[in-house]
Amino acid sequence: MVAMIRRRPLVAGAIIGLAWGGILRLWMRFISTSPEFSWSGTGFILGACVIVGATLGLARKRRDVGGVGWWRLSILTLMLLGAGGSVMWPSVVLGGAAIGRPRPRWFRGVLALAAIGAQVPTVQSAILDNPRMNMPEAVIAVVWYAPMLAIEAWAFSVVFAPASEGVAAPGILKKVLIATPVAAMTILAAIAIGLPGM
Repeated sequence: MVAMIRRRPLVAGAIIGLAWGGILRLWMRFISTSPEFSWSGTGFILGACVIVGATLGLARKRRDVGGVGWWRLSILTLMLLGAGGSVMWPSVVLGGAAIGRPRPRWFRGVLALAAIGAQVPTVQSAILDNPRMNMPEAVIAVVWYAPMLAIEAWAFSVVFAPASEGVAAPGILKKVLIATPVAAMTILAAIAIGLPGM
């Protein structure tokens, strides 16, 4: 799969996105208090995940060959995973930064802990306080959710990874243009899930 990602990043990204979207859709049905199925809702989720996966695959390729930082704007595809998925944004951004930025190590640890902490309200409200779930089902839901979140953070880590050697660093204006949507989506997501102090 690693070789396929390098040779055909768009195809590999689309396939990974489709698989991830299918698993996410099944998880959503598992935790729902009123499980329903609709082709339109499922189609939107799967289609959005395919687009996001393909875009992030191309972003990885652009990072490897150059592109002066514009591949970082692939963070905007998080908006396709909005609505209910916006509760994942803080952890995806913080976790992606922890994975993408190897140094300093202590800061990676802080980001990783913040990414985990940002999901406490979601796990509490969507899983632990779910009247439809007993304790074994809640444990399954959490154990299912954690790797899905980790995979999404890994996928978006390309946004935060340093450019490949020999690629020119973006200027200050490009850095601001790239950082602004990241900060805005993190703040909006924090407001949406009701983090303390927001």
